[in-house]
Amino acid sequence: EEILAGAPVPLAWPKDLRKGTDTLDVWIDSGSTHAATLKRGQGGTHWPADLYLEGSDQHRGWFQSSLWTSVIAFNAAPYKAVLTHGFMVDEEREKISKSKQGQGGYTKPQTADRYVNEYGADVLRLWVASQDYRNDIVVSEERLKKVGETYRMLRNTLRYQLSNLYDFDPARHTVPDAQLTGLDRWVLGEFAKLEAAVAAAYDAYEFHVVYQRVSQFAAVELSAIYHDVIKDRMYTDAANSPRRRSSQTALHRMVTRLSQMLAPILAFTADEAWEFIPGKPTPSVHLSEWEAKAFTLGEKESRDWFQRFELRNIALTHLEKRRQQKHLGKSLEAHVFIVWGKNALLAPLFNDIGEEAIQVQELLNVSGVRLAPDTANPETSEMSIDVFVGHGKRCERCWHWETEVGTNADHPTLCPRCEAREAREYADNNPHVADCMGSPSYPATWEDIVWTSYDDNDEGGYSLPTDMPDWRENR
Repeated sequence: EEILAGAPVPLAWPKDLRKGTDTLDVWIDSGSTHAATLKRGQGGTHWPADLYLEGSDQHRGWFQSSLWTSVIAFNAAPYKAVLTHGFMVDEEREKISKSKQGQGGYTKPQTADRYVNEYGADVLRLWVASQDYRNDIVVSEERLKKVGETYRMLRNTLRYQLSNLYDFDPARHTVPDAQLTGLDRWVLGEFAKLEAAVAAAYDAYEFHVVYQRVSQFAAVELSAIYHDVIKDRMYTDAANSPRRRSSQTALHRMVTRLSQMLAPILAFTADEAWEFIPGKPTPSVHLSEWEAKAFTLGEKESRDWFQRFELRNIALTHLEKRRQQKHLGKSLEAHVFIVWGKNALLAPLFNDIGEEAIQVQELLNVSGVRLAPDTANPETSEMSIDVFVGHGKRCERCWHWETEVGTNADHPTLCPRCEAREAREYADNNPHVADCMGSPSYPATWEDIVWTSYDDNDEGGYSLPTDMPDWRENR
């Protein structure tokens, strides 16, 4: 009577209604679920929970009532950590609600099914991961399309790395860390920093940081630098050359661990890439265990690479000037001449001129680099960089511009470097030749292999010089 006083009561209701006294408050009811589930170990759970996840409004609700009941009953919190998130809002910053959805308040349905069908499940996952959920999350077509572009960039990163491992067997071709080329050691050192940062972000549930760090690394260190620079060694070096196998070792390590890093937020894509990784340790990436691994460069090595990239940035401005003057198209059309005084900031980098020229040439992706100390003014702290274009002819195999292209009449379109590679590949594909190279009984080298023409049409093949001892006699 106290509750229903003055209210119209349907005739079908019983006449002996009474007020109940055993109904729990809704917050006490939900706040004690930890005792009914976790304490009993239902579904393999354990108490306390690793994480309670809810909206920011639950600090006064479920989080609070769960804490009260648990402290009263068990003298401890029912969770190890609490994670709160904002709300999904539309472009007008209005909360996306079920009621508005049902009333046709949106031009397009604001449902997961609709976005999955339009963009794909992994793009939607990546978009969710890219958002700082601690604030309200704006759902907009523009943001989803931008994340879709990032997804394609990450997918292409995995594709590039996998495509260059088609002939790589980790058991036979892996190069030890100490024998990796300097460029490969640099990128693995940077990749180790990425792994550490991503692992820390996952531990802190900062998935947007994972998105930012991985996408930035893929766009800058990999796409703009490493993947671009190693094209020469991957596509024009002999298949078994130490330099190419070194880069394949680095690519294999990165694509394996990158797939593991991306697995929590790109479940399908990471597992799809995993299928094509040579020598993968488990059938699925989701069955593998990922733990960030260190790869540390020495102090001098780190300093040298820092200075090389400083030099690269300076030299690229000179290349860009030539490009703007319409004197230069592709970077491979250029040769770079660097002269420095012994007091120049980067002078310590040039202690080994021959080795450094190779490193710098590869970083700049030009056809040649010449380094020379300033003999006219040796005490200067200046460093000058000149760019020369149209030096020689373009080799049709490596696209480098060299003055020695065509010096061998049998190969008028190849540079000497590519000629030697052709010879090496011939030996690699003919074991009876390769097995004897450099052996005590047959002291030939790769340069001893010569082209033999069989007819006037220059159809022939590589063979050993006639003045060499017959390999068959010493096999």
